[in-house]
Amino acid sequence: MTGQDSLGNQFNKQYQDTVDLVKSRAVWRIGEKLSEGEAFRCHCSQCRFESLHQRFDISRHRLLFGKSIREVETPRPMLRCRRCGQQRHLRDVGDLVVPSTIALANAVRAQAESTAKQTTPLNAPSNELLAAIALFNEEASGPVRLIVFTGIVETIGFANDEFLRATGAALFLNGDQISGALNPSS
Repeated sequence: MTGQDSLGNQFNKQYQDTVDLVKSRAVWRIGEKLSEGEAFRCHCSQCRFESLHQRFDISRHRLLFGKSIREVETPRPMLRCRRCGQQRHLRDVGDLVVPSTIALANAVRAQAESTAKQTTPLNAPSNELLAAIALFNEEASGPVRLIVFTGIVETIGFANDEFLRATGAALFLNGDQISGALNPSS
């Protein structure tokens, strides 16, 4: 019995030594990779000027021995004022001014129009429209999503109420915002 205990103890000791060796020699750290995007003019909330802004994406990842082993989070679309250096997330921009967000908004509008032109009665957004909305929601703030939804309502018309309500819900708009866009006179 003591021979088995000693083998078990030897194995446990060897295992613990290996774990300690890996911990002592491994270089674990969080790294950030910046990818620069387009530059455009926008109103800065800090310096209060219409100045040039730079879009950039931050990807954070874990590093082991200098190699990326796992993505910790998806890239965050950020914005930097070139005048004062203030950084903010694209979801904090209340106007539709960022070129990449404008392109995604145009894709959502185009998908909504093509879905609305189908001859079948519209009850729910198509998978293509939902995919375009998911990409748009990653970058767009609440006011920008409402602007795009109002444009979709004006383009499609008020006849497809169920489809428009489902589209508004996919854009993360609340019921009051959806009703306000569908009933602009009230």
